[in-house]
Amino acid sequence: MLLPFSKYHGLGNDFAVVDARALELTFPGALGAALCDRHRGIGADGVLVWTGSVARPQMTVVNADGSVAEMCGNGVRCFVKHLLDRHLRHVNALEVLTGNGLLPCAVTRDGDGDVATVAVHMGVASHAPERIPLAQTQPLLDQAVIVADRAVRLTALSLGNPHAVTFDPLNAAERARLGPLLGQHPLFPQSANIEFAQVLPGATPRLQVDVYERGCGWTQACGTGATAAAIVAVETGLMPRNREIGVQLPGGWLAIAVADDGQATMRGPAVHVFDGAIDVTRLQAAA
Repeated sequence: MLLPFSKYHGLGNDFAVVDARALELTFPGALGAALCDRHRGIGADGVLVWTGSVARPQMTVVNADGSVAEMCGNGVRCFVKHLLDRHLRHVNALEVLTGNGLLPCAVTRDGDGDVATVAVHMGVASHAPERIPLAQTQPLLDQAVIVADRAVRLTALSLGNPHAVTFDPLNAAERARLGPLLGQHPLFPQSANIEFAQVLPGATPRLQVDVYERGCGWTQACGTGATAAAIVAVETGLMPRNREIGVQLPGGWLAIAVADDGQATMRGPAVHVFDGAIDVTRLQAAA
């Protein structure tokens, strides 16, 4: 069975979009992991599974390890570009149903009429332990967490998926060592995305963020991770409210704004790479 797909990336965070509206396939688990395999499959950080309809689409995010993510910021931008370029070229706004609820999205188009950037209303983050979830009853707010004999100050929050942000001045070797350990820390029974953030100098509000992403590992970009870092920076007074904050990730820049009521908006590019088809029967047999 040949499975058509379209490959996209958002700042190097890459995805295969699959139209599953008429398919009897289950993508979480072995199939999703096989599709993402960079040697034997398509090669991707995740599969974006489209169900629902054109007008009321639903996006399910399957990570590279076959697990399901509640939400993916770069993924939703790629998903919206796919739908609006292929099926809804007459509209510039769309609501997408995700594991974090219904997310309103608005786009800008280039000179050819293709989607260039997507702004996503990410909603309000929660520090409630049960929403993240946390293995403690109190919120984790700039709290020292011991990992590998090292204390790292973390703030945990949910944007539909779990995040923990640190502004501790850690070097690259420390981040590389601590990222996987923090992501699997007992405090996070369903694991977490870990953001290593720092404020960049200059008059313009800017952050630099590296993300160890649950289900994927170190990633070129993470939209929800950039948003989580910006929210914590705003809440702690490091960054202003009601202004776009430039967030530099290894793959490029996103713009995040946090309003007075806590509503966060993420804006960034989405790029179509290629279309293809893969033999699912052979892929499953080789897995």
